[in-house]
Amino acid sequence: MKIASNRIADVVGFFREELKSIYESGEIETFIAYCFEEYLGIKKAAVVLNADATVSESELLKFHFAIKDLKRHKPIQYILGKADFYGLKLNVNEHVLIPRPETEELVDLVIKEIGEWRREKGEGRAESGERGRENGKGRMESRERLSILDIGTGSGCIAISLKKNLSAADVYAVDVSERALEMAKQNALQNAVDIKFFNYDILFSASSFPVYDLEFDIIISNPPYISISEKEQIEKNVIDYEPHLALFVDDNEPLLFYKAITNFALNHLKKNGKIYFEINQRFAVETKQLLEYMGVKNVTLLKDLNDNYRIVKGTI
Repeated sequence: MKIASNRIADVVGFFREELKSIYESGEIETFIAYCFEEYLGIKKAAVVLNADATVSESELLKFHFAIKDLKRHKPIQYILGKADFYGLKLNVNEHVLIPRPETEELVDLVIKEIGEWRREKGEGRAESGERGRENGKGRMESRERLSILDIGTGSGCIAISLKKNLSAADVYAVDVSERALEMAKQNALQNAVDIKFFNYDILFSASSFPVYDLEFDIIISNPPYISISEKEQIEKNVIDYEPHLALFVDDNEPLLFYKAITNFALNHLKKNGKIYFEINQRFAVETKQLLEYMGVKNVTLLKDLNDNYRIVKGTI
């Protein structure tokens, strides 16, 4: 089946007809909006207003390929090579996870808590109160430079959004995948932030860390936390396209990365330094208990907007 004509109305109709048996209508409308903005540079409202306008043959071909990929359950972010995260535009490919709203909540928590800490000390100021996700407001400045390390940076979404909103901080990021680091560096450059990236496997000895003498105020991580036995519950678009290296952990050691990162933090966080994790809600209590057993203080579990335990934080 082909698109009836080059009219925008027919392109939209083709999207809906071809995908209606696979996706919910709301998802399809999102795909339409993303593709028209990327391929034609027009917003959702303009799509409706320009229903009778036509697209070129080369543009029509792009829509055909997008629909073909969507029917194979390929994520729209990988099709377009872009993802939104905390008000920023990031490039993504099959070597990095697609940034998710739960991770935005983790970033937002850290930014807000740093702001509260600064105000308590009377050191910094929020330029416009709490940050808005659309306009990047609320950057924190301070006389004292914070040092932050993002472990398992992937696309760089955590490190870049923190640096963008805490411009006075020194931000470092590590990942075991060199290809992921290439993407993260590209995203940092695109978003005009200076971040120091290192290729490092957190499962190696802490003494092999590239900058061993560094100490940090904050260590943050969204490590692999889905156990192999949970694969059957994961959506096809994730299983077939996103990097398993960044997703899954062996059933026998579901907290492997939390243990390794916490051990690293015990050696590389300053006194009263803080550690933040995104977690698997299935192992929320066990993760909290592990951190407490290893000597982390003030360990707290936090729920996300979907009422699932998704964050754990503590103090060294």
